[in-house]
Amino acid sequence: MNELSEQIPKNEYSRELNITLFKLWRNNLANKKINHLYQLVNCKLTDDSFKNLLENPEYILPEIQIENIEISARINDIKFIIGDKDKLNCIKNAVDSYIRIYERTDELDYLIRSLELIRKVKSIFKQDLTRLEEKILQIIFRLESSYYQLRLLSASINLLIQKVSSEKLKDYFIVKLEESFKINQYDNATHYIQALNKLSYFSNNQLKIETALCLEKEADYYANQIDKDTLTYNPNILSTYLDALKLINKIAVDESFKTRLEKKIKDQQKKEVEIISMIGIASKSKLNIFQLIAEQNIEDFNSGFIFLIRHPVFDIGLIEKQAKAPIYQQYFPESIQITNKGTVSGISNSEDYNVNQKREHYRNTTVSLIQEIKYIMDLDVKVSRDWVAEMISECNSPFIPKDREYLFIEGIYTGFQNNFILASHLLLPQIENSLKYIIEANNRNTIRLSDDIQNDNTLGGVLNTEENGKMLDGICEKNLLLELNNFLVDGNSVNFRNKISHGLISPLEINYYGIYLWWLSLKMIVQTEEYFKIDK
Repeated sequence: MNELSEQIPKNEYSRELNITLFKLWRNNLANKKINHLYQLVNCKLTDDSFKNLLENPEYILPEIQIENIEISARINDIKFIIGDKDKLNCIKNAVDSYIRIYERTDELDYLIRSLELIRKVKSIFKQDLTRLEEKILQIIFRLESSYYQLRLLSASINLLIQKVSSEKLKDYFIVKLEESFKINQYDNATHYIQALNKLSYFSNNQLKIETALCLEKEADYYANQIDKDTLTYNPNILSTYLDALKLINKIAVDESFKTRLEKKIKDQQKKEVEIISMIGIASKSKLNIFQLIAEQNIEDFNSGFIFLIRHPVFDIGLIEKQAKAPIYQQYFPESIQITNKGTVSGISNSEDYNVNQKREHYRNTTVSLIQEIKYIMDLDVKVSRDWVAEMISECNSPFIPKDREYLFIEGIYTGFQNNFILASHLLLPQIENSLKYIIEANNRNTIRLSDDIQNDNTLGGVLNTEENGKMLDGICEKNLLLELNNFLVDGNSVNFRNKISHGLISPLEINYYGIYLWWLSLKMIVQTEEYFKIDK
C-alpha cells in the first residue's frame, strides 16, 4: 500500500484524482487494492453511497496509510459511519479534510458533506460553530446558483445558532424571490420559496401555496408567449397548471385560487382539443365520459388505477352503439391515408377502413377516459419513482426482461408525471424488445435466418397479422395483437411507432397518443398472463 501511495499525488482531488486512479486501475486490472481505491473515490459523498459500497462482500476498505487528502477523508468518513473504535477522531479528520478540499477546489459537495457530518455530532464542533456560521453566510451570498444556495442552506440549517443569521438569510431570499418573478426565472423562485420554508418564513402549507402561485405564474408566462395566429402547442402549460392545483388540493386555501386554476386547466384542455381536431384527430366521443366515471365510482388514485387496468383494449360492442360507417363510404372502394406532408402513407379498402374507423373511435374515447381519470388520480396522489419501481417489481412481469426493468420504470414514472412525449420515447423501443423477448421465450425466432445478412425482424414483421403462423400468432391475445398492429405500424392508422422513429409526428400528437401508449404499457406489464402465453 505504501508503494501505491507514492503513485497517488497527496494534493490531488475530485476529477483529477478520479482520472489518476482510473489510469492506475486500467493498467493494473488484477490489482484489487487499486480497484477498491477507484470504487471509493467514485462513490458519491453520502451515507447511502458509502453503505452500498460496503455491502459488497468482496469490497475491502483501503488502509489509512495513503497520504492523499481526499482518500484519507473518505476512509475516515466510512470508519465513522461503521462505528470505528476511534470514530470521533475519524469524523474530526474527515470534516477537516473535506473543508480543506473545498477551500482549494470550490466544489460545494465537499463542504456540504462536512456539514452533514458536523450535524451528526454537533457537540464536539461546538467551539467552531460561530466561525463556521459566518463562513456559510458568506458562501451563500456569493453563490450564483439558487440550486446550490438551497443545498448549502439545507445542509447547514441546524448549525445556524445566531438569530441574526436567519434574519439576514430571510431578507436576502425574499429579495431574490421578488427579483426572480420580475425576470421570469421560475426555477429560481421555487428554490427561494423552499429556502424561506427552511428558515420558517413560510409554513409547510404556505410553502405549497407559494409554490402553486409560482407554478401558475410560470404557466401564465408561457401561455402568453404563444402566438395566437399559429398552430403552437406547449404541453408543459397544462401540466404546470395541474401541478399547481395538486399542491393546494388538500389544504385550506382561498377557494377563488382553486377555481381560477381549474378554469385555466379547462381552458387549456379545450385549446388542446381544438388543436387536435385541426390536425385531423377526431377526439370527441358520444360517450358521456363524466357519467361513466361517476357510475364507476372513480374518485381517488386507487379506484382510477384499477379502472385503467380493467378497461378493455377494444370493445366492439361499445363502439357499435356509438359509431356507424359514413353512408358515403359505400361509394368509394378505397381510402387513402395522407401524412401531414401531403404524402400517401396507406391505402385500404372500404372494409378495412371501417375497421380502422371503429378502432380509432374507441381509441380516442379511451384517451378521453384516461385523461379524465388521470386528472382525478393526480389530485389524490403524487406518484414517486420508488412507488413505480415497487409496483413493477411486485408484478414480476415476464413482459419485462431483467436488464430492461430500469427503462420501464423510467417510462411509466414519466407518464405518471404527465410527460407523455418523453414516456413514448422511452417505452416504444422497450415494447418492441419485450415482444421479441416473449417470442423467443416461446421458442420461436425473431431473426430472418434465410437472409444473407441475418437481421432482426422489424416491429412490423413482429406484429404482422395477415397470416397464421406468424411470430406472435397464438402467443399474444388476438385483440391486443390487432390493436398493437393498428396503432403502432399500420400506415392506414396512427402508425405511431414509425412516425416517432422518423420524426414525422408533432409534439402535440405524441403527447395525445403517448398517454394511450403509456396505458397499453401498464396493461401489458400488470396483466401479462392475460395477454401473453409464456412457456414455463
